[in-house]
Amino acid sequence: MTGYEKILVAVDLTEDAKTVLRQARRLCGPDDSSQLHLIHVSEHPVTGHGNVTSKNHRVGEIHLRQEIFPRLQALADDLDAEQLHIAFGDAAEEVNRLADSLGAHVIVTGSHGERGIRRLLGTTANSIAHHANCDVLTVRIAH
Repeated sequence: MTGYEKILVAVDLTEDAKTVLRQARRLCGPDDSSQLHLIHVSEHPVTGHGNVTSKNHRVGEIHLRQEIFPRLQALADDLDAEQLHIAFGDAAEEVNRLADSLGAHVIVTGSHGERGIRRLLGTTANSIAHHANCDVLTVRIAH
């Protein structure tokens, strides 16, 4: 296998993210021509009501970005800032939207192997896989 050219890695910024990123790096080509991108998706901050809500959301998102970005950088300090992405909203939708925008060849995400009602209702990894327009690697996180 020659490796994937564009790899999007969806991370949750827990310790498990290191495992997911390590597995994504294994998909890279032998000549380091692969391009890795990381994305972390957060829910929109709840900041207010009425006419000023959208402005407050932007302010809240700016603060969250300032908290999240250094953590993404620490996770993958060899990547350029343009390869680190922060989005707000539904995780699966935002991951798939960025994958399409980048022309990603594969999305790599973690899964905790949910059981019972959580598995029945679906997980983020499951939703990414079912709606992606590219390959998806789900890395099993053992707990």
